Amino acid sequence: MLLSCSKRIRATLGEGLLAAFFPPRCLLCGGVPNGVEILCPECRRSLPQLDGPRCEQCQEPLAGPELDLCRACGTRVRGFDRARSLGPYQSDWGRLVRALKFEREPAVARFIANRMTDFIENKEPFDRIDAVTYVPMTRRAVRKRGFNQARIIARHVARRLHLPFIQLLTKRRSTPPQASLSARDRHDNLRGAFHLIKSPKGKILLIDDIFTTGSTVEECAHVLKSGGCEAVFVLTSARA
Repeated sequence: MLLSCSKRIRATLGEGLLAAFFPPRCLLCGGVPNGVEILCPECRRSLPQLDGPRCEQCQEPLAGPELDLCRACGTRVRGFDRARSLGPYQSDWGRLVRALKFEREPAVARFIANRMTDFIENKEPFDRIDAVTYVPMTRRAVRKRGFNQARIIARHVARRLHLPFIQLLTKRRSTPPQASLSARDRHDNLRGAFHLIKSPKGKILLIDDIFTTGSTVEECAHVLKSGGCEAVFVLTSARA
């Protein structure tokens, strides 16, 4: 216990000295954040949520508040039970995702994971999950980028929630970007790309960085449920 406290004290002193000699700057506006935070208080508060009428299942924009489901969720069985994103990609949320993916800012993953954890603790049915997993990349893609951002975020989320972090899926072949394909081609593009590593149990939280068309997380959810998963709840940083 004393050793653990000593390590925490040294870490805190180290962060203080680092901040004294190299004052942190807000990743979005360049202002001064509190302590070693990556965003200043104003930028943290101004991160937008998804507004307007939204589909209860996937958050697709709806024509009016009298509707509860979008066309896709209302006319077929989706692979996932619920999909949510922290905010719109065409905002500072997109800037944060790009900073993590292309500028390799590890503190962004912790920030996003913290915001996801805050969301999960206050939103049903996300607060009843049993384990956390993520959308995998091919080995070639991971080697090229050096990491899988969804995996990093998911690990932080699981640690903060004190839940098992499990790699349940693998991606065995590369696929063209979903946004460049038609709706029909998106499903064909991903069919057979994901495979189970182990049979999932209970309710699973599936983490990814961006929800674009939803086809990727839906295919992952179908594979998870084919292996025995009870429910799949999707949470992403941003929705395109």
